[in-house]
Amino acid sequence: MDRKAWDRLVSTSALVVAIVLIVVGAAAIYGGNFGRDNVTDRLAPEHVQFPPAEAMTPEELAEVGGFAGQQVVNGDQAEAYARYIGGHLAFINEGKTYAETSAAAREEGIDPDVAAELQAKADTLFKGETLRSILLNAYGWWTVATIALLAGWVMVVAGIVLTVLAILGFRHSRRGAAVTVPEVATDREPVTANA
Repeated sequence: MDRKAWDRLVSTSALVVAIVLIVVGAAAIYGGNFGRDNVTDRLAPEHVQFPPAEAMTPEELAEVGGFAGQQVVNGDQAEAYARYIGGHLAFINEGKTYAETSAAAREEGIDPDVAAELQAKADTLFKGETLRSILLNAYGWWTVATIALLAGWVMVVAGIVLTVLAILGFRHSRRGAAVTVPEVATDREPVTANA
């Protein structure tokens, strides 16, 4: 295969890959923006708000103090608020979960007053754990959307760079066809081996 054909083959392949990268990258950017906007659109109307710093305990300040006073409108804030709720849930029934507390409230032979108290704790834990799950779900989709967005930009930039390289390869193949290499004449006789 001559150099001109090889340059065109490599440049054409690079151009095809570049177009695929740009198209897939653009789709990833769209998907990433859609996902992040969707999370914000779902969280903003709920008006979930971190308390101000002065209303937080030292432990809460250490855990989520950077978000003090903010409204929860993105995945990072949703994850932090889920941790904030988790800290509160730990004190409801000595760190036991909804499932553990509810099972204890339904045990055979338990005092009715104790069962009622445990059921009230189970109801509170259920609400808190459900809200935590929803917030952590928002955080998960926010993270996936952010990764898609960043990957999309990397693919688009790589596609643009590859397009430039493919164009340079086509230019090189045209210049290579125009340049001819002269044969070098020698004054020597060819050497032959004697048998």
